[in-house]
Amino acid sequence: MRIVKRGTNLFLVLRMRDMARHLSNDRGRTELHRGVIDAGRRMKTINQKTVQRQMALKPGNYGSYVVAGTRGIPRKKTLSYEIFGVKGGAKIEQYKGLMSVKSSGRAARRMNAGRVTSDRGTVRSGVWNNPRVFKRSFATGTGFFAMRPPSAGTSSRAPKALWTYGSKPGQPRGADGRFAPSGTRYGKVRRLFGPSLMKEIPKDDSLDVFLRHGPALLERHVGKRLTKLMRF
Repeated sequence: MRIVKRGTNLFLVLRMRDMARHLSNDRGRTELHRGVIDAGRRMKTINQKTVQRQMALKPGNYGSYVVAGTRGIPRKKTLSYEIFGVKGGAKIEQYKGLMSVKSSGRAARRMNAGRVTSDRGTVRSGVWNNPRVFKRSFATGTGFFAMRPPSAGTSSRAPKALWTYGSKPGQPRGADGRFAPSGTRYGKVRRLFGPSLMKEIPKDDSLDVFLRHGPALLERHVGKRLTKLMRF
């Protein structure tokens, strides 16, 4: 018979026991949650700066729109931190690259290419850092607008902003010589708005930076709390 003595790292066993004890009590869970909150707050700031660039908002809208419209909610029960937006799209005036273009100009022709005549617009914007002319858009002295697609029940009378004066070649006339309806139907007019903060935060560049930086921040800040716990 041969007796083999195997050594045991008693210190390591005790440390593991202490760690389990600390993590299972309320104080331990509170410390872990504080680490999650620290990481979440820093991630929220990174997301806010990213989504401002992603949406192509003009300078001056970061605090009043992005920060004011973003929430960071800690959830102790699940040891999580939720980042989300609570605002819809802002007025198109708050985004970069806004201008009214001539319907016969180069920009309008290029950006309206492939659209039927009723879908062509004249309001250009740089939203999403990808310049475009909005469908059925037009500008007036009071702002920037677009018509919704026509549907049953919409008007056959053009919005006043689209009225023209003088010669109207091709416009049908009735038996009495007066201009007759052209048969074109027009949808309801609405103000132009840009991307919605609620929809932009969980996608594209904002999502990419979250996936890239979130795990590292979580490991760093929760790790600090674990180290603190093990000192006692």
